[in-house]
Amino acid sequence: MKSKIFNRLYIQVSAIFLLVLFMFTAIALYISVQSAAKYSVEVNQRLNSELATSTVEVIQPLMKDDIASDEAIADLMHSMMVINPIVEVYLLDPAGKILKYVAPDKVVKLEKVNLAPIKQFIADPEHSIIYGDDPRNPGEFKIFSAATIREGDILKGYIYIVLASQEYISAAQTVIGSYILGLSIRSVIIILIISALVGLLAIWFITKKLNPIIDGIQEFKKGNLTARIDVKSEGELDRIALVFNQMADTIEQNISELKGVDNLRRELIGNVSHDLRTPVASIQGYAETLILKQDNISKEEQTKYHEIIFKSCGRLQRLVEELFELSKLQTNQVELQPEPFSIAELVYDIANKYRILSQKKGISVDTVIAKDVPLVEADLSLVNRVLQNLIDNAMKFCREGDNIRIEIDTKEPEKVEVRVIDSGTGIKQEDLPNVFQRYFKGRNDEHGTGLGLAIVKSIIDLHNSQIQVYSQYGKGTKFIFDLPKAFTA
Repeated sequence: MKSKIFNRLYIQVSAIFLLVLFMFTAIALYISVQSAAKYSVEVNQRLNSELATSTVEVIQPLMKDDIASDEAIADLMHSMMVINPIVEVYLLDPAGKILKYVAPDKVVKLEKVNLAPIKQFIADPEHSIIYGDDPRNPGEFKIFSAATIREGDILKGYIYIVLASQEYISAAQTVIGSYILGLSIRSVIIILIISALVGLLAIWFITKKLNPIIDGIQEFKKGNLTARIDVKSEGELDRIALVFNQMADTIEQNISELKGVDNLRRELIGNVSHDLRTPVASIQGYAETLILKQDNISKEEQTKYHEIIFKSCGRLQRLVEELFELSKLQTNQVELQPEPFSIAELVYDIANKYRILSQKKGISVDTVIAKDVPLVEADLSLVNRVLQNLIDNAMKFCREGDNIRIEIDTKEPEKVEVRVIDSGTGIKQEDLPNVFQRYFKGRNDEHGTGLGLAIVKSIIDLHNSQIQVYSQYGKGTKFIFDLPKAFTA
């Protein structure tokens, strides 16, 4: 499979490379032929740019009283054709009309030549290629040499010499074309061979480096989540391998988290089913008793059964609410709303609320707050929930005469430490590692849900902090956590 993928990729990339190479070769060949032809034309015009001027110097003495000696001029022009058979010589009047000419086969179809290119040629000696009319082929243009014929300051006409006759151009184009084409083909074949070999070798090297990437992806696709690509350098393909490895790490982590969530869901369902069964069974049992045997039950027993049903409903409601709260915390559905607030005022307020309940049980609730405690930056409602859960937990394990104390102190320049201490029954050392587990209950906790401390830890974790517990069985328990100091402008 790996070999097939590699071969197919190599063939596809090589085909594209060769196609592009041939296209660029064809373009280069066309440009070479055109450039060579243009070069030949420009050289011809520059070499013969003074030809017309030299001709004027010979013809001008033959001009008498504005009338040229026809025979003398004709002989001279024929002599030029014999010496340089590639030129066509035309004698023009000041308006561009052809007066005399010497051309192969004496075939001239134009009566007048456009003077604009001629004037441009004479005015700009350093010109580039300039084309003028071809008297033998109307609509076509040729390179030329031109000069004025003057008598003093009076313009008598122009000498217009077409530097390449039709026959010469046909022969020259054939020769130049065959020469350039032959030279270009030889050069192109050599360039093609070298470029193809180098290019195909480079493509083979690049596609070969793709093999480990393809193997790694195939292994990952088959379900091997630990498959990774070995990266040996820092090239572009190696960056692809690095990105794949990072993606694979993320996917593997997400799958692990999903498995953890699935296990949590199963555990949650099992625990919920177990915990809900007790209050539901109690409610159902006492309700059935009240309905079926209400005539045989005394008023006192009915009141007792109603109280049991009421307490079971309250416990059931509290369990559902805490389950819902814990689920949102552990699935990151709770978004922190941090704000600066006074932790001292919050502790005073909570302590005052719990004193009424604690006094009925003979338990005292005290606060010990250091001076100049700074504001903290945290979610007020969630910190309030933490303190309530910790005090609720302390009250369950305190007896008459015990004490609950909430302490606040500045732990570090940027931290405020909160301690909830009770003198209750305490926790055995073997149970301490489990106190923040869901559904873990102390041995004397018959009415709790086992979720209060799990909620506390989730909230503290959400604040990027930690909570610690210290306890001595029979003497009490201490919970400690810290909150960040608020920085005010």
